[in-house]
Amino acid sequence: MPTLMQGPPEGRTVRVTTAEEIAPLWTGEHGGEARLMLVTTGPAPVEVWRWRLHPGEEYPSHPHQAGVVETISVTAGQMALVVDGTEHTVTAGQTATFDGDSPHTYRGSGAGPCDLIMTVHLPPGPA
Repeated sequence: MPTLMQGPPEGRTVRVTTAEEIAPLWTGEHGGEARLMLVTTGPAPVEVWRWRLHPGEEYPSHPHQAGVVETISVTAGQMALVVDGTEHTVTAGQTATFDGDSPHTYRGSGAGPCDLIMTVHLPPGPA
């Protein structure tokens, strides 16, 4: 169960969640996984994902709707990010961003696991 901490006097709360509390939404053949850690509210939601890719594991993603922007921040290891057929190497300490309306694939490409944080920025919806 997530831990709720009381925030400022305005009555707001802070939700602290560990990856182990969130079930993986994707599991790779070598033990990799993707967990959707949170989705913000508001007119332009943001999804925050935590991924682990083992060497050779890959996840092909279909193009999203126009206006979706993704960021990939690698915290450990190395991955190949393939966007619209072009491969880009992203290593620990690097962040890549791209328009998500093109076909794209995430692949573990280093000697060991690749850990990354992904954000998916959705375009504003109707008010």
